[in-house]
Amino acid sequence: MSENLNPILEIGDQVLCYHMEGEMNVPPGSKGKVTKIQRDPLIADAVMYSVKWENGQTLPLLSDVDTWKKIKKQIEEQTSDPLYDIFRRNRDLFKYFDYGFFRDFFIKLRNSGIVNMFGSFPLLYAGREHLERYYGEGREDDEAFQELLEVADESKNKLIQGVLKYLEGKGKEINLDEDGVSQINSLARNFSKDLFLVFANSF
Repeated sequence: MSENLNPILEIGDQVLCYHMEGEMNVPPGSKGKVTKIQRDPLIADAVMYSVKWENGQTLPLLSDVDTWKKIKKQIEEQTSDPLYDIFRRNRDLFKYFDYGFFRDFFIKLRNSGIVNMFGSFPLLYAGREHLERYYGEGREDDEAFQELLEVADESKNKLIQGVLKYLEGKGKEINLDEDGVSQINSLARNFSKDLFLVFANSF
């Protein structure tokens, strides 16, 4: 994770929201001030940052699913934030896909060391069986690789679910015939690349 992305916050810090999971009332680009900090009662090791947003909302940032940047004086004076521009150009990713999950998947993939990261995006939809068959030899005791295996099928499923949500959100008919499945697979490959590019540019 970039040192500038999702930093630990303190009361009084100014923040810029890149993505708030499932919320339209705090759109990307919203600015606010941290008013309270507490542990998330539902997620272990997660933190809730209560924020008073400039648009009047008071919805909290959740450390496990939301994405933000701490605003420093020099950032406030800039006319453009390159990292925010990346998020803005890829709004469909954050609307239809669980970016927080895929970010963590890429980190697990990087920690496993099984591929060059620039060739990693096809592994988002490869699944556990594929990873075990082609990368698992001699890695039975490799903790990082085993952690990756545990989420490989979930990654594949979440990617397909995201594609289906995207098609539905765009008002496109979902067909499960041969052509429809081919379209879903093609979109899965394209979105995998986009997810990797956002991840790579967050460092």
